[in-house]
Amino acid sequence: MVTGSSRGIGRSIAVRLAREGYIVAINYRKRREAAEETLRMVREAGGDGAVFQADVSRAEEVERLFREVEGVLGKPLVLVNNAGWGLASPLVQVDEALWDRTIAVNLKSVYLCTRRALPAMVEEGWGRIINMSSIAGIHGLALLAPYSAAKAGIIGLTKALAQELKGTGVTVNAVAPGLVETDMGLSMFKVLGVEPEDWARRNTLTGKLVKPGEVAELVAFLASEEAGSITGQVFVIDAGQTLAGFTSDTL
Repeated sequence: MVTGSSRGIGRSIAVRLAREGYIVAINYRKRREAAEETLRMVREAGGDGAVFQADVSRAEEVERLFREVEGVLGKPLVLVNNAGWGLASPLVQVDEALWDRTIAVNLKSVYLCTRRALPAMVEEGWGRIINMSSIAGIHGLALLAPYSAAKAGIIGLTKALAQELKGTGVTVNAVAPGLVETDMGLSMFKVLGVEPEDWARRNTLTGKLVKPGEVAELVAFLASEEAGSITGQVFVIDAGQTLAGFTSDTL
C-alpha cells in the first residue's frame, strides 16, 4: 500500500514497486482520475493493483481503507506512508485548525495506517514500513513550522517503532527528501519567481533537483528482502542541498 499515490513521489513509488511485481494498493483522497492514471502506469510496468479512496488522517476512513484493500488484494505487507501536505506561513499566522490539519495529514496518518497494518505483518513474520519524512524534519524550515514538526515526529516514530518490533521480521525506516521535481515542488518556484535549474545549480552539490524516480528507487530497496538488516534509519536524499548550506533563506 502506498498512501497518497495519485501523483508525485507516491505515484513514482507505486510504479517502481510494480516493476518488482508487487500488487499495489493505490490510495487517493480527491483525485480519482489521477489515481486511475497511476494504476494504468502500474499495469504498464508489469504489476497490478487497485485504487482506493480514503483520507488517511481519519481513523474511520483508515479502517475502511484496510478492509477494502484486504477484501480485494489481501493484507499489505509493505506499507509506504507517503501522504503529506504543507502550507507555508509564519507561525504567528498558523491557527489551530491549520496546525491540526498539518499534523493529522503528515503524522497522524502514519500512526493510523501503521497501527492498522502491523498485526498482519507481525503474524506473517515479515513486513516493511517506509515513512516519508523530509529534510524539514531534520533541520526545520522557517515558515513551515507545523510541517517540520510533523516530519520530525515521523522520524521519532520510526526509530521508536523499529525498537519495539525487535525480532518480529518487520523493519521500519524513514526517507527524508529535499526539494523534489514534482508538480508541488515546481509550483513553489513559480510562486517565488525562481527558475528551478538556476536554484539547483547554486544550492545543491549535484546541480539538480531530486527526481521522484530517485526517491522511488530508494524506497524499492528498503522494501526488498535484501534490506532486511536495515531498520530504524533515516535516509536523506536531497542532492546534497543540506551540505551545501541550504536554509529557507536560500529560496
